[in-house]
Amino acid sequence: MKYSVSTKQVTIGADEFISRYRDVERIRQFCLQCPGYGKAWNCPPFDFDPRTVSDGFKTVIFIGTIIEFDEETRAACTTPEQATSVGRQAMEEVWKTLLPKMHQMEREVPGSRCFTFRCILCPEGCTRPEGKPCRYPEQMRYSLESIGFDITKAATDLLDIRLDWSTDGSLSKTITLLTALMCP
Repeated sequence: MKYSVSTKQVTIGADEFISRYRDVERIRQFCLQCPGYGKAWNCPPFDFDPRTVSDGFKTVIFIGTIIEFDEETRAACTTPEQATSVGRQAMEEVWKTLLPKMHQMEREVPGSRCFTFRCILCPEGCTRPEGKPCRYPEQMRYSLESIGFDITKAATDLLDIRLDWSTDGSLSKTITLLTALMCP
């Protein structure tokens, strides 16, 4: 499997980012369709208003991390199952380096909060399906979409990235991980 990784980012005022891209009720409808809904602590439903997680910040650094597969890798994926497996493996590899970078950015800006692609703190599985509390509530971070942001529109408008969705089971040319650092 061969791929390259590139990054695009933009800094925008938090009020503008929130007013243009947060639509909690509309985005929640997409979450309801996800097989992971209610199965991880960083996903809805929440026992709090998700708007409160992103309120009170002054700026947002919105980041797109683009995984681009070479043609040989794409051609080698001859079934939807292979494409899914390769895509997931690449995302896992990139995410293992991206998540520590996001946490480092957060540490460097006191009072900031990173919003990540997904939680990988518990390789043995999240405790939520068992009705137990999160093992690492201070380290767990929400994704932008889980708290109601339209990341597809934000990626298009702010980063000039059009998310590449496979419609025929093949491996997409790119997979984009969208994250943010909200700063005081």
